[in-house]
Amino acid sequence: MNTTTRNSNSELNRQRQRLETLVQPAQQPLGVGQALSTLGDRLLNFFTGTQELRVWQSTRNGHQVWFAHDPITNRTRSFYSEQDVRHWLDKRYYE
Repeated sequence: MNTTTRNSNSELNRQRQRLETLVQPAQQPLGVGQALSTLGDRLLNFFTGTQELRVWQSTRNGHQVWFAHDPITNRTRSFYSEQDVRHWLDKRYYE
């Protein structure tokens, strides 16, 4: 294995670790709580200026669904498996 391949694998492992730390169980507050939560998230992003990809998991109709939000493009995508998220991340990274 050459140095370039080793560095690529190392970077890929770091990205996967970051993805795993970003994943959090979805807890959706209701009504006023939801509005305050959304406002808090937006204020935090505004003041910190974060451009980090955000990934989370939620349950819809009894099925686990993964979401990824890219603040650079301001797009949110949904996936039906962790493998789909990883594939999208790898594809996005190498584009």
